[in-house]
Amino acid sequence: MIVRRLPFLPLGAVSGVLLALPAAGQGVGAQGLSCPVFPPASVSFDITLAPLQRNDGLAIAQLTRLPGRTSGPAGSARGHVLGLTQARYGEQSQVSALFQRLPDGSYCASANVLTVSFGFQQRVVHVARELPPGSCIHGEVLAHEMRHVAVDEALLREFAPVIRQRLDEAVARLTPARSRSQQQAMATVRRPLEAAMRTAMQEFGRERDRRQAMVDTAEEYARIRQVCNGEVAKYLPQPQARRRA
Repeated sequence: MIVRRLPFLPLGAVSGVLLALPAAGQGVGAQGLSCPVFPPASVSFDITLAPLQRNDGLAIAQLTRLPGRTSGPAGSARGHVLGLTQARYGEQSQVSALFQRLPDGSYCASANVLTVSFGFQQRVVHVARELPPGSCIHGEVLAHEMRHVAVDEALLREFAPVIRQRLDEAVARLTPARSRSQQQAMATVRRPLEAAMRTAMQEFGRERDRRQAMVDTAEEYARIRQVCNGEVAKYLPQPQARRRA
């Protein structure tokens, strides 16, 4: 038997909202074409944990065909999927910026508030419909999938402060951006923030893959095949008999 999970799909998206900064008066004149001093930017950060859903309505064959499954331990690629945890993680973010137009028509922009929500937008645990609810094997497969859920929840709790720190550091390094248009100035402001979030997401994904692989081991798959006095064999699709010539 193979128990696989659908890998998380990143949902990174950043949008900008430009807010008008009142004229700086004599400050701009004294600075010529340099950018004025803007107020420091702030970070608003929270985590998302979608409610866990259950679905025991898909057959073994349907679970096996679902896209996005991990390959599982070596030698298990042709097995049957009795349980599957589908989950999707990512970040949704928005940058608001203050800007000012300079005498030559160019624009200065500075980040004002970076708002980020990070976490899991979808979580579904499947157990194949062939496995009778309340049976020993149903309980074993469900318990295995819940281990995947526990790994993800623990990692989210551990990693959220890391992401927050990375964002605070990125915001602290920001300097006003000057460009020919508001859009170009805003893009310059956003670029280092997007890079910091992308790096954090990649680190999260690598650590998640490592921890989840510790659940989907060859030893665990072998245990599921043997547990409950080998009950699982009763529910696996039977190979079709070959026709005689």
